[in-house]
Amino acid sequence: MQNGIYETQEGAFGYRIERNKDGSGMPWITIADYRGMHTEVHVPERIEGIAVKALAKKTFLSRKNLKKVILPETLEEIGDWAFAYCAGLESVWIPKKRIKLGSRIFMECPKIKKVYAYEALDGVSEQTASLLAASAALLDAEYLLDIWEAGTEPWLEKWDARMKAVMEAEDDEGYTKMILCGEEDYGCSLEEFVKNKRKGKVRLAMLRLLNPIGLSSKNKELWEAYLLAHTKGCASEETWEVLRKEHGYEEEYFKLFAEIGGMGKDNFDALLLDMEGDYAEMKAFFISYKEKNMGGEDFFDAFSLDD
Repeated sequence: MQNGIYETQEGAFGYRIERNKDGSGMPWITIADYRGMHTEVHVPERIEGIAVKALAKKTFLSRKNLKKVILPETLEEIGDWAFAYCAGLESVWIPKKRIKLGSRIFMECPKIKKVYAYEALDGVSEQTASLLAASAALLDAEYLLDIWEAGTEPWLEKWDARMKAVMEAEDDEGYTKMILCGEEDYGCSLEEFVKNKRKGKVRLAMLRLLNPIGLSSKNKELWEAYLLAHTKGCASEETWEVLRKEHGYEEEYFKLFAEIGGMGKDNFDALLLDMEGDYAEMKAFFISYKEKNMGGEDFFDAFSLDD
């Protein structure tokens, strides 16, 4: 086994040249680590003319500047915790093939939104990429990180079954375990725990409705109903809180909110009050939507877009 460092404009890759124990077959490269501060990184396909076939354990561990990684078509294995604690990681491109994946490869990657399964001659599915990322970020279901099967009917059925289990779990499930493990030191009360659990379900429901590939009409109705049960004016308002605080500038989210009935005559004024001088685009959309779908009377001139 021979070690080396491969320098690129995007940073340096530590690597190993590896061979079968009996010396048979062609050698291959394992990327051992990455040293750099770039936000976008392309892992090389070959080093010294030898194909890069593996990422070792913890290859990109805690690279907090990292936002996007493109992995080569030659890749066959990704080791444990390869991208763990990459707090800013948003997207990863992985060749669509049967790749051996280690455990917890996206552990503590809260911003990951897309895991693309790409093919050289074909496009990629944005919806499948979103669902793949959510397998790790929202569902905690590593078995769904199946690059080869992703997007197929059986995979989508398994994805929705896991989502249903998450959505149907009691909101206080796991709190007792957290207390017994001493995590109460973080100051999370049962009320806060339940609220955070509901927010997680809201994020999941929104994501699935915005990526409806293979979504049954029954499940669509279930997730819409969940969001509407926690909108502005309800006993708990996590749907509105997630929308306003996390997606107030993302048009697809506030359009979804309006189209499923998240805003109505009973809560419209309160929604505008919550937005105050922020989110001009969302506010304009809500006002226009009300005018077209609920009648435009009794608008409040005080809520002008110039506020």
